[in-house]
Amino acid sequence: MNEQSPLLDRQIHAAPSAPGCYIFKDSRGKVLYVGKAVDLRKRVPAYLRPDSDGRAHIPFLMRRAETVEFIVVNNEKEALVLENNLIKRFRPRYNIVLKSDDRTYVSVRIDQRHDFPRATIVHKFKHDGATYVGPYSSASKLYKTLEVLKRVFPLRLCSDHVMANRSRPCVYHEIGVCVAPCVADKVSREDYAEILKGFIRVLNGQDDQVVRMLEGRMKEASAELDFEKAAEIRDRMLAVQETTMRQRAQVGHIKAVHRDVHGIYREADRLTIATLMYRDGKLEDSAQREFTSLLPDDELLSQFIKQYYERGGFVPDEIVVPIELEGMNALADWISDRTERRIKVVLPQKGERKKLIEMANVNARHALKVRAETEQRNKQLLRELQDATGLERTPVRMECFDVSHGGGKETVASGVCFIDGEPAKSQYRKYKIKTHDRNDDFASMEEVLRRRLKRGLTEGVLPDLIVLDGGAGQLSRVQAVFDEMNVVGIDLVALAKSRRKKRPGWETGWQEEGEATDERIFMPGREEPITLDKRSPALFLLMRIRDEAHRFAITFHRRLKSKATVQSSLDSVPGVGPKKKKALIRKFGSPRGVKLASIDDLTTAEGISAKIAGVIFAHFEQDRAELLAKEAAKADKPE
Repeated sequence: MNEQSPLLDRQIHAAPSAPGCYIFKDSRGKVLYVGKAVDLRKRVPAYLRPDSDGRAHIPFLMRRAETVEFIVVNNEKEALVLENNLIKRFRPRYNIVLKSDDRTYVSVRIDQRHDFPRATIVHKFKHDGATYVGPYSSASKLYKTLEVLKRVFPLRLCSDHVMANRSRPCVYHEIGVCVAPCVADKVSREDYAEILKGFIRVLNGQDDQVVRMLEGRMKEASAELDFEKAAEIRDRMLAVQETTMRQRAQVGHIKAVHRDVHGIYREADRLTIATLMYRDGKLEDSAQREFTSLLPDDELLSQFIKQYYERGGFVPDEIVVPIELEGMNALADWISDRTERRIKVVLPQKGERKKLIEMANVNARHALKVRAETEQRNKQLLRELQDATGLERTPVRMECFDVSHGGGKETVASGVCFIDGEPAKSQYRKYKIKTHDRNDDFASMEEVLRRRLKRGLTEGVLPDLIVLDGGAGQLSRVQAVFDEMNVVGIDLVALAKSRRKKRPGWETGWQEEGEATDERIFMPGREEPITLDKRSPALFLLMRIRDEAHRFAITFHRRLKSKATVQSSLDSVPGVGPKKKKALIRKFGSPRGVKLASIDDLTTAEGISAKIAGVIFAHFEQDRAELLAKEAAKADKPE
């Protein structure tokens, strides 16, 4: 059994009895392993018995796995194809990936929220509000295409930060591949938007002017008997054609286009929408989203689709829906206007698309079933935790706190929240310690709990159970806070980590070796800690929230420590003290911005004279050259 995630155990036992694929993920949602099965319910529970499986990687996989997801398909063959696509897409650590067969899709990312957007090549879609054009199956052909397009559509190539700190055009403007939006009088926003619009139209295959231009140049070179140049132009033209023209290969009786298929399933007020994502006719991914609503199915699905494709992610050529939606043509027009290409919203009545809808509906039904069974097991687990530890109330909302620092520096704390036995990341909180000697963990925990309880009493949102990462000392300090603030109705426990038992050594004295002690649970009013069976799901739940709080705290601490280390690079500049350093950071945002600033720009910062600006500019001469070289190299590479 996985000793790290009781949630995984519950999800495995809720596996559907159907063919499909299973996807193991770690605590951060990273895919660890993808497998297929004729019957998921019969196959996946075997992973809870790693000793019965001869594969050497299984114990390592199960120690890291936190959750498992399922995608249901029609038969074993479809499961095989899906497994192959998922492995290529996610490159899981515990699967074999043949690099020679790697077909990673790439896209062009354009953040149109910027006044002067630039185009960059990326490998993954992010829900960040930007526009993504693609995906394209060949990265090399896309690079060649952009090399051609940047001479026809001279968009900026530098990053936002470099552009914000420039006062004159760069070399790209001199060679004609950038219109220099960094200089106010070079190009207007309206003219730049027209250039960008033409660029997107060509990438979407809606305008063949670039191909026709290259074809004309190729013919001219041939007429002049410059066949080497003609061959070079021909290769560019073919790259542009293959990148911008969609393949329309037939799969069954429907075209193999980029297609999203939405399935739906409802039980009372709970409804699940499952989305199957087909790229070039191949099922490459899926997603399930659950809603609690009494809205009619058609109204809820219509709202979902509008919000889903409004976020700026990838929009396929075809959106297949399971039920009639009001204003489907208007919905298709609205999505098409946002993407500047024709998008279809289809309600199939028969044929291959109808079968895809049926499969999406099956996935939605199984997702809701797995969710319901997991919730039922979670409720049972919380009751077991209540009984095992003698809590006054069932810990529906649990919060855990941990402190992290480096020798008293950059002291921070974390507060994580589990609701119904699962992480509620929107409720996570970070704390900077402010009121005391920052090398005192007890005082840090006391401050954090005082702030949390004060906010909770004001807002009326308090947990059923607070878990502390520590022992009896932490518990007594926090209990004093409870008494001081007259807090009642909240259970409080402290979980102390297991330790290696100490044994005497002949040369070095006491040594930590042998078996580990049990995890100890300290509770108010009890002299001796509670110890639960090592295999107890209730103990695993407490360990899981404790480990999550530790991870969240140490990540926050490292980020602050890294930021402080970077900022200290300004300390080495002669004549720049804390006041001037603060003014420079306020003006340019970061040490990187200071290094890239010109002398004239530096003098605009408060307290920086022309003399000091010259010293700063000369001090960072080598750093500036390296940064500019890196920016130039990144211009044509994926982020």
